[in-house]
Amino acid sequence: PGYYQHKYGRGDKHLKVDGVILDEATGVYWNWKKAKVKSEAEAKEKGYTKTKNAYKGYVGQQIGDKVYKGFKPDKLNKSGFFELYSELLEAKNIAALPTYYPIPAHEKMGKDELILTTYKVAVHIHSRSANCKWLTEICNDNPGQINPITAQRLGIKTGDKIKVKSEIGEITTTAKVTEGIVPGTIAISHHLGHWEYGRYASGKKAPMAGDNDPDLKLKNWDTYGVHPNWIIPNSPDPISGQQAWMDTVVKVTKA
Repeated sequence: PGYYQHKYGRGDKHLKVDGVILDEATGVYWNWKKAKVKSEAEAKEKGYTKTKNAYKGYVGQQIGDKVYKGFKPDKLNKSGFFELYSELLEAKNIAALPTYYPIPAHEKMGKDELILTTYKVAVHIHSRSANCKWLTEICNDNPGQINPITAQRLGIKTGDKIKVKSEIGEITTTAKVTEGIVPGTIAISHHLGHWEYGRYASGKKAPMAGDNDPDLKLKNWDTYGVHPNWIIPNSPDPISGQQAWMDTVVKVTKA
């Protein structure tokens, strides 16, 4: 299978090719000609990690006395090591070692505010599997999970309808009081809450779709959950650009 390709060995047909050299510092075999370096001497002097576009010539990774395909780098030169010190971040005037940066919105939180986080359940795939009847039969609701300490402070019990409000909107869901979530937070999975997508996902017939599935008579749920995306602002991380899914500040009240 494709996901085992990193274990494939690299033999002479890969390593005895014109331009392929071993970078002793990292154990990376790479082709300096494909990286468009002027000469082999220059490539060896600079080394793999210091040569621009060296990743384009990546061939394999030496581990012990064997060479493997490994994981081909994408636009960055791999070093062959766990990299705790990032020269890429250093070049952008960002701390090169793992560094904690407090989230500004969390430092300004009031006593009546919580942190909304999202998560995945084992039987669903992002938001794209709610139309699968067998999976949605197992999981067809996504209540807001709250720690007992927080729930007691807010006067909330399992089964209560609650409103979860952020700076951009609010949603209504059901509370589930559980020790499985830390105090001061509320967790809502992101798989459900469709307003279309067929009978199993939303309770509505999908546009342009048939409505003759014989298993519909076996459908035993009428809950379809709610999607937290409605209240999570577009807030990318300034360093990685990844969307911040886990730290939205919200207020939770009984509906």
